[in-house]
Amino acid sequence: MKTELDLHGLRLEEAEAEVMRFVDQLYYHGETSGQIIHGFGVIAEKLPQWLKSYPYVKSFERTPFNPGVTHVFLDVA
Repeated sequence: MKTELDLHGLRLEEAEAEVMRFVDQLYYHGETSGQIIHGFGVIAEKLPQWLKSYPYVKSFERTPFNPGVTHVFLDVA
């Protein structure tokens, strides 16, 4: 199971679909976290909105040493 998603080179709509697919796969496989590489642009701005729409996303945060990456934490009880 891949726990990292790179969104570089994707259009906004493609990125949203990939994020949703990625989070679904993490949850389905019982993973408690994953990371999304998004860079600094409109995708980075929209990502929090997308992640908040998932009931099993417990939290998420930008990586302190690389704010172009977001760590996602899942509630897979």
